[in-house]
Amino acid sequence: MKHIFILLRRSFQLVILIPLLAGCWSSRDIEKLDLLIGVGVDTAQEENITSSYYGADSLLTVTYQMAKIKSNQGQNTKKQEDKPYTNVEQTGASLIETAREIIQLRKNTVNGQHQRLIIISREVAENRSIREILDFFIREPEARMSMLVMITDGLAKDILDYMETDDIPSMHIYDITENFDKSNKLLERKSLAKINALMEAQASFILQNVVQTDGELKLSGAAVIKGSTLKLIGFLTEEELKGINWITAQTNGAIVKVEEEGSDKPIIYEQELLKSKITPTIEDDKLSFQVKVKSEGLIIEVATNTESFSEEKTRRKLEEQIAEEIKKEIQTTLERIQKDLQVDVIGFHDYVRIKYPEFWKEHQSDWDTIFSQAPIDYEVQITITDFGLGIQN
Repeated sequence: MKHIFILLRRSFQLVILIPLLAGCWSSRDIEKLDLLIGVGVDTAQEENITSSYYGADSLLTVTYQMAKIKSNQGQNTKKQEDKPYTNVEQTGASLIETAREIIQLRKNTVNGQHQRLIIISREVAENRSIREILDFFIREPEARMSMLVMITDGLAKDILDYMETDDIPSMHIYDITENFDKSNKLLERKSLAKINALMEAQASFILQNVVQTDGELKLSGAAVIKGSTLKLIGFLTEEELKGINWITAQTNGAIVKVEEEGSDKPIIYEQELLKSKITPTIEDDKLSFQVKVKSEGLIIEVATNTESFSEEKTRRKLEEQIAEEIKKEIQTTLERIQKDLQVDVIGFHDYVRIKYPEFWKEHQSDWDTIFSQAPIDYEVQITITDFGLGIQN
């Protein structure tokens, strides 16, 4: 009996050890992989159209950006020895079609598990539902749902080939988005997973816009996607994006500039804490919103010689000035999205859906129109908590 017990115990130990001894059976030599980092999608460029059963208007030129692991990869691609990446362009009627063409050019296996970014050109986003573009990545098992999606006003392929440094453009752009908590001119990261949920809900939303300026890549403003068509209908400037971030209170990276009365010398307020509350109200079947914004922060830079900051009267005056500046930014943004673009890209619909579910069910299909006509009142409360060490209180 004892021998049987020992035999069973050793058999059990062997079953446990076999998978461990086998190691990473599915691992691959990294030098035999092409690590896909970013993808750019443009309307087909004339020089890239050779022959197709499809019309030129339905063709896409897709740029695949891969990290360069070895200096010499494919022979059919442009030599880019001085860059840590390789861009390969293919033109076709679908993304999978272009991806399969890559197989005929690259000796290595393309691996999409490290992809960080998709950039869609303005021309593509204006004329196609972005669902058509993103569908391949959503269905592809190897694709990462955490990858970011952005729009560019120019060509996506130019953005992916713009850097003069030794950085990979897709990684460079991805890393800039980590500064969202330091600047309210940036947009919260929009991953493929978040966008998929918004598209399923047919909600309007915004995507970060990436541009070339002064020899650098820059995240500047946002592209507006209308929920009913999932097409690009316009852009928001950096200043208009600040208004959205005040309302949503998603970043503490704001600064506000005011001037001392009777002077053009700036006084800079740096936000440290931000809260907001959106309250919908329905009276006589008419919808309205109340937005309350509360911010706490310090005076981080003063260009005047005033010594009166320690006075309560001066503090209150400054707080009122800062609140008025923020109100102007909010007003500018609301006028842009309500009157010009007529889309709810802030998410006011979520508050109505939760508080007034029956109203939401009745008006969901025409929400952007209802939102564009709803009065929105807003209050801003500023509390200056510190004037820094440079001022003697």
